[in-house]
Amino acid sequence: MTSPVTTTPALTEQSLNDFFDVTSNVTLRPSYEGGNISTTIGFKCVHYLIEAAVLEHFRSAGLGATDLYVDYGVGFDVVSVNTRLHTVLTLDDAVAVEVKPVTKETDSRLRFKITAYVPREEGQRKAVTTTFEVALRAIDHVEGAKPLPEKLSRFVVPRLGRATPREITAVPVDNIDLASQRGIGTRAADPVLTEIIGGDNAFGWKWRVPYFYCHFTSHMQMSGFLRQMEEVLHLFVADRGIAIHRLLEERSWIPVVTKCDVEITDEVRIEDELYTVFTIEDIFKSVLFTARMDCYVVRDGGLVQVSTGHITHGYVTKESPEKDWSLCTFDEEVMAALSGKNLAGN
Repeated sequence: MTSPVTTTPALTEQSLNDFFDVTSNVTLRPSYEGGNISTTIGFKCVHYLIEAAVLEHFRSAGLGATDLYVDYGVGFDVVSVNTRLHTVLTLDDAVAVEVKPVTKETDSRLRFKITAYVPREEGQRKAVTTTFEVALRAIDHVEGAKPLPEKLSRFVVPRLGRATPREITAVPVDNIDLASQRGIGTRAADPVLTEIIGGDNAFGWKWRVPYFYCHFTSHMQMSGFLRQMEEVLHLFVADRGIAIHRLLEERSWIPVVTKCDVEITDEVRIEDELYTVFTIEDIFKSVLFTARMDCYVVRDGGLVQVSTGHITHGYVTKESPEKDWSLCTFDEEVMAALSGKNLAGN
């Protein structure tokens, strides 16, 4: 049986007070899309689940995303996430998500502390802890929009950040072959990527942003940046000779993410050419590595940073969600790949 669909309640003074003061709880199941390796859920779809819980917090106050857009001319935008993943989620887990508002009077963004729990043999187990920050982005093409209540108006922004462009000497080239590469972009030599990367232990990727990574007929949303982080990690390890598929086939090493953060610092528009740089920052005890993702666009001859974030990644071998998974120790080949020692000239 399915649960009945409920409508979004009306916005009232009491519901608005509760929106800022009252912790909400919702039980959700992960997206089927996230079961990429066995039945375990990847970090991207864990964030999708948390975003859905935050949206439910808005809906419970009468601030559904459709109402915000149609009635008030603003878009719900997650602009920052900072997440720690404590245990594995699987496809059929019923995940209890607690959304606690923590916005201060001096904050320019709506802030929420979120904890997700999953049932296990020993009882409820903490699965995810995270902080989400949300902005209400003004949508110019919505006509006849009403003003938001005063308590919310200070969170309305004309755009998601306004980064200061930095000077760049390289000139972009059109080397994305959409016909043959189906829009996936290019890892070929690009003068802008070369200049951004410099001498760092990094990998670069240039890609044209499709409309389905965006929303509100306008700009790339947080889920697009999370997909970008997943994609550039996949491309990086393949480029270094330790592709996800190869380690799964040869060693049964399952990729795992323990921490992730992303912040949007400026907007990316539909069909912008996005430069993504993935830089290895730290290798911890030969079991985890932390990398930084920086995304840029070139506008009016300047380089604009549109997001930055980090991911902590390793590998595990056990597949039972009831037990702690064991982290694999990087061997000489993997350490060389991560440190860049297997590159020509190193």
